[in-house]
Amino acid sequence: MSKIDMSDYSELVDEGGYNVKTPVAPEDEYFHAIYISGQQRTNHIGETEMPGKLQIRGLKSNLDVVNMIIVNVKNVLVKTTRTKDNRDNLDCFSYQSGELPWKGTTGRICGKNATERAAEPYCAPCRSQLIVTGIYLDENEKPFLVEKKPVFVFIRAKGVKYGNLANYLSDLAKRDDLAPLITPVTEQSKQFEKAQVNNKRFVTKITVGKQSTNFGLKDVFEFNASSPLGAEAVKNVLNKTKESMEKFKEKFDWSRGKAGSADYSTKPVEKSQQFDFNEGKEEAAHVKEIEKPKESNAEKSVEFSFEDVKF
Repeated sequence: MSKIDMSDYSELVDEGGYNVKTPVAPEDEYFHAIYISGQQRTNHIGETEMPGKLQIRGLKSNLDVVNMIIVNVKNVLVKTTRTKDNRDNLDCFSYQSGELPWKGTTGRICGKNATERAAEPYCAPCRSQLIVTGIYLDENEKPFLVEKKPVFVFIRAKGVKYGNLANYLSDLAKRDDLAPLITPVTEQSKQFEKAQVNNKRFVTKITVGKQSTNFGLKDVFEFNASSPLGAEAVKNVLNKTKESMEKFKEKFDWSRGKAGSADYSTKPVEKSQQFDFNEGKEEAAHVKEIEKPKESNAEKSVEFSFEDVKF
C-alpha cells in the first residue's frame, strides 16, 4: 500500500478543508458559565437545577452564593436576530479591540455609544454585553481546585442583567480610598489601578436578586465586594490575567476564525513582564511609603499564592 507524503500537498492546508469540531463536555471547559436557572430542569449529569439558583455549568449546581476573583473584563457589541426556533443568530459582532473607531465583523464602524448606534438603522438593535471571568473560590474564599488546578468561571451579562454588573465595576473603578499598590505613584498609575486593579482587590460575592421589567420580575445577578485581597494575591491575579488572555480571546472574541492551528495555550509570563508593585521604588525615593491601615479580624485580607498551582 502506497503512503501519502503530506509535504506534497502543503498548499492545501490554507484551504481549510472540512474540519469537524469535537464538542467539549461542560466539565472539561476552560471557562465555566455562571447562570441563573429560569426553570426546573435536569442537567447533563442528571442533577435537578432549581429555579432562581446559581449554576456553574459542568461544576456546581443550586448555589445561593458564588465567590470569585475577577480576572478579565471585556465590553463587546453584539447584534443578533432571533430565529424561528428561538435561537440567536449572530449578525454582527465587535470585540472593541484597539483604538477607535471600532469595527464590527460586517466592516461597519461602530457607534461610540447607544445614541450613535440607534441613529443607524442597521446598528440600532446592537447591544453592549459585559463579559467577566474570574477564579472560582470555595465557601472559605480559597481557590477551588480540580486536579490541583484553579477553575475559571464567567458571566456574560446582557439585557436586564447588564446594569448591575456595569454599576458594580463602575463603583469599584471610582474608588479613591484604596492605598496604591503600584509604585512610583503617578496620575497614570492611579488611573490604571482604578480601571484594571481595583476590581481585583476584593473577593466578588455573587447572589441572585430581582429586577422589575415590562415583563414582570426577572432574576438578576447581584454583586458585592467582600474580603480584600493582600498585595501579593492581587499581583498574582494580574499575572494570571496576562497569562489567560489568549484563552479569553479564543473563547469570547467571536470575530476570530476558529479554523487553523494557532496556539492559544496558556503561557507563563516572563519575569520581565510580571507585575511588580515595588518596581521603581528606589528611583522614586520622594514617593512616601503609604501606611496601610491596621486590619481588624473582620477586615483581614485574603492571602494565597498561585505559585504552586498549575493553570
